[in-house]
Amino acid sequence: MILALVIGLGVGYVAGYYTGLNSTTPSTTLLIDAAGTLQVPFNGIVSNVVRPQYPTLSYNYIFEGSRLAANEITQANKSFDIYASADYQIIPEQLIPSHASWYIVFASNAMSVVYTNQSKFANEITPENWYQVITRPGVVVGVSNKDTDPSGAQAIIMLQLAGLLYYQNSSYLYDQLYVTKAAKNELVIVPTETTLDAQLETGAVDYVLTYSSEAVSHKLQSLTLDSRVDLSDLSQADWYAKANVTVNGEQMTGAPILYDLTIPSNSPDTSMGVAFIKALFSSQGQEILNASGLRPLNPVWVYNQSAVPSDIIQAITQAGIAIKEVS
Repeated sequence: MILALVIGLGVGYVAGYYTGLNSTTPSTTLLIDAAGTLQVPFNGIVSNVVRPQYPTLSYNYIFEGSRLAANEITQANKSFDIYASADYQIIPEQLIPSHASWYIVFASNAMSVVYTNQSKFANEITPENWYQVITRPGVVVGVSNKDTDPSGAQAIIMLQLAGLLYYQNSSYLYDQLYVTKAAKNELVIVPTETTLDAQLETGAVDYVLTYSSEAVSHKLQSLTLDSRVDLSDLSQADWYAKANVTVNGEQMTGAPILYDLTIPSNSPDTSMGVAFIKALFSSQGQEILNASGLRPLNPVWVYNQSAVPSDIIQAITQAGIAIKEVS
């Protein structure tokens, strides 16, 4: 039941798009700025956990590439009660200390190959041969832009690790897609990975290199890949670090996929940010994260715990979730 509710709430992306803070915004307005893959679970948490507590809640949001979402705060100077990213390095790099003072790493994900039954060679692709199938002539592959969306950079990291694992050459698979296929217009690059779901369903692309949660949330097919390439295993961080990609002119080293969040310093109503995070760590909130394909962490990682509102820390501990302080 929860999964059906959560998936249904993924519809209506444009309707809730936030364009600016109105000075007459009531105190029961919740403003969220977050990664595209968080749209389904966050909408589910708001509708099923937060709204029953605040029946007159006005909910406005932006879900897009995490770096684009961060720019809404750092460059467009918009105000939000929650910022959440699919790359746990964005908040410390872009928001702290000027726009936030703390963050919580709360979930993980895995890279996958997502497709439909109508994708070319859908009846042949497996976790063992995926890298051979997606490089075949005529197969169209979709990815997001590495400079705007973490999954785009993580897709490149995944290809480099697979190149090392299967060909002892980190650039082999990258070149097959980003050079050979790109030259044949068989590589589609978009700002945010979630926009590729519709292109999969229409057949405009055959396979998308993105998060496994996208397949769960949108009822698509996906492959469970070797943990050495899917960026899901915290214990393999050293192996992931063998790959790297340049993002906005700076080198990004391969790392496990981890989601974090914070309440920005210019939040119009910190209490609503606190209410949402408490809902996320409730049993129902954790169930919604699971149902959408994300993997809630235990322990969660907390940076600058003394600055985190005490109600949030209490909600985490009362849920039986341990806290690991990070610096």
